[in-house]
Amino acid sequence: MRKKKMYLSAETMDVNFVRQVEALSGTSVRRCFQCGKCSAGCPMASFMEHPPNRVMRLLQLGQWRRILAGLSIWYCAS
Repeated sequence: MRKKKMYLSAETMDVNFVRQVEALSGTSVRRCFQCGKCSAGCPMASFMEHPPNRVMRLLQLGQWRRILAGLSIWYCAS
């Protein structure tokens, strides 16, 4: 199955959502540098369409619709 390409533009990136998440969490999403440790240690990652590191990357890119469209965030065990 061929994956659909995702193109980023000012229209698809929601910077306000990123700022809102940062305000609520008290930390910057830019602190994640995609080491992959969260996904490697996650017991539910194999069941997710977006493992934790990809969720963080999508969040960094303001792609909240893609995050909320899936069930990955509800599989979190911690």
